[in-house]
Amino acid sequence: MKRLTWRDKAIDRIASALLEYEAQCLLMEKEIDGKAAKKWVSRERFPFGFRKYTPYKTWLQEVAKIPHFISTGWPAETYPGWRSGLPKRPRKCPVSQGQLSLFSSKEY
Repeated sequence: MKRLTWRDKAIDRIASALLEYEAQCLLMEKEIDGKAAKKWVSRERFPFGFRKYTPYKTWLQEVAKIPHFISTGWPAETYPGWRSGLPKRPRKCPVSQGQLSLFSSKEY
């Protein structure tokens, strides 16, 4: 069985909190807003005790993605799947001058 990381735990907690927030907005007939959702989730749903070190940094990174998720218009139950399907940032590998000269087809 895979051991859960801080990020996995944060995603699970955010997903359940977004479900609660969405239900609350539907009951009160309010619009679901990204900034309000972020504030609501961040306020009382932190699962790791003290707001310090790596767990808190990971939590802040995940909470920062909430407005973007809300702007997609997808239901809150799809958050874990949406979160795991985010494209990874492409790594930029610097190429120095003349580094690829061995593979130049002009010399052959």
